[in-house]
Amino acid sequence: MAMNISSRCEYACRAIVELACHENSSEPVTAVYIAEKRAIPEKYLVHILLQLKRAGLVKSVRGAQGGYLLAHSPDAVTLHDIVRAIDGAVLDPLPVQDTGGADLAPMWESVAKSIEDVLAGVTVRDILDQTSQSNMYYI
Repeated sequence: MAMNISSRCEYACRAIVELACHENSSEPVTAVYIAEKRAIPEKYLVHILLQLKRAGLVKSVRGAQGGYLLAHSPDAVTLHDIVRAIDGAVLDPLPVQDTGGADLAPMWESVAKSIEDVLAGVTVRDILDQTSQSNMYYI
């Protein structure tokens, strides 16, 4: 069994990181800009942004100068928040739920909790910091 992150979830992470790059601006970022900058199909992105808005991770601004802003500081948003907003709980439902695997269920629940803990330990700020460090040039 491989654990996969859905393309939808990957795109949501890209969109959140792009919005975080604009955290010091009061100007909302358009879906068109995010889609072009982060290589996300625009029609797909609009639905993802709606899910992120419903989850309280982004807010939208209507009108000609409208777009999207992060609803919280990048310090307060984790990968777990994004994954849960887009794909739901990790390993839920469990891989197989029948009597033949009842003895495995506690182990799968433990694995899910461990994955969630790792995701909850990575903030969007951590991603921004890691990116800025990797883009530094040393002389």
